[in-house]
Amino acid sequence: MKRIFLVILILNFQFLFFNSAKAQDLYQIEQSFDHDFSVTNLVIESGWDARLIQVPKGTSTRVVITTPCANFFEEGEEPNLLSVDKFSKRECYYTLKQNQWMPHSTIVEIFTAQPINNITLKKNANLTIQHFDFDSIELEISADSGALLVVDTLLNRYNTIITLTSTVLDLRHVTGGKTDVNAYAHSNVIKGDVQGDYHQSDYDRAQIFFGPNLYFGLSLSGPLAFSSNKYGSPYNTNHNLGLFILMNSSDISLGGRWAWNFGIEGRAYWMELDNIVKVQDDKLVLDASYGATPPRQSLYYWSLGLPVSLKLNLWPQYFINGLYARLTPTYNFVPRLRTSNLDADNKRHSDLENADILNHFNIRTAIGLNHFSGGLEFFIDLLPTYKPSADAPQMRMMGLNYHF
Repeated sequence: MKRIFLVILILNFQFLFFNSAKAQDLYQIEQSFDHDFSVTNLVIESGWDARLIQVPKGTSTRVVITTPCANFFEEGEEPNLLSVDKFSKRECYYTLKQNQWMPHSTIVEIFTAQPINNITLKKNANLTIQHFDFDSIELEISADSGALLVVDTLLNRYNTIITLTSTVLDLRHVTGGKTDVNAYAHSNVIKGDVQGDYHQSDYDRAQIFFGPNLYFGLSLSGPLAFSSNKYGSPYNTNHNLGLFILMNSSDISLGGRWAWNFGIEGRAYWMELDNIVKVQDDKLVLDASYGATPPRQSLYYWSLGLPVSLKLNLWPQYFINGLYARLTPTYNFVPRLRTSNLDADNKRHSDLENADILNHFNIRTAIGLNHFSGGLEFFIDLLPTYKPSADAPQMRMMGLNYHF
């Protein structure tokens, strides 16, 4: 239910360039929200000066917007700033949407009795917790670069965990069992009256780069130009399977929703060959010397890459919460050809030999998406997979990567 609650005309004197005074009209709009499920997550997007105020249990959540912007004063034109989303029983969100059109002097007050235990401040968002009194919960608050978090009055008899990245935190009155503050990238913490067990960890800027962002993944690829994969070629592959580990930096903001990051990745590949081959002068050639019992053959090799990604961060509560484009300069180590034969006792033995057939340097380009449990991307190698001297089709590999 939405209604225009009150219009207040206030003479607000502000100094301008020449110390002249100017009267300003402020408009106040109230919106209420009724739902039959509990909301435990609150996200404050960028561009807002928000206030969080607890009200008695059983009271509906309401939002009061105070703004000098008269565009939404008429009935039916008031802005819909707060979204209420239920994705599962445990994934219910209030999201104060990104401020794209209203003055930054607009104040948004959120009055709620909901059992909020996870608060996220996005880049350049301001939040003041005016009054929140919990019985006993695990409260987690995270604030991104450029954000301002003011805790005026907070009571939590259990644990409060606050994680900051280039953020200002003003703790005024906190009473609780345990308060942990993790301050990254030269965050500024102003500690006032904090009662209970308090612990603060300060980390310099370099420590955030390779912190928790460690990923494991699976890769499946094949030749880009299937017409180049001739049936009689010794380079025919049934599949090319890879496993990789990626250590990625934290996002480095470019402003708004845009960010970039970099990392290092190691990959191991297994390429199953369709035809029986042998190594000859650093290339593969067909081998017709085997009879009715052909061997099993595969190529395997390692690679090392340095990925650089450009990201667009989307709404954090949605299943797909980010898109990115990536370039990865890659060094490929010399592959080895594994040939497995049956001996006279019907036991297999394997022979290994180097096959220096790959371009040692390549550049991989990819586009992908991130979601709650990992990410999926499509990639193409920009340079040919094999050396010209390998007498191979000038094919490029393409495929899919999934990381978690």
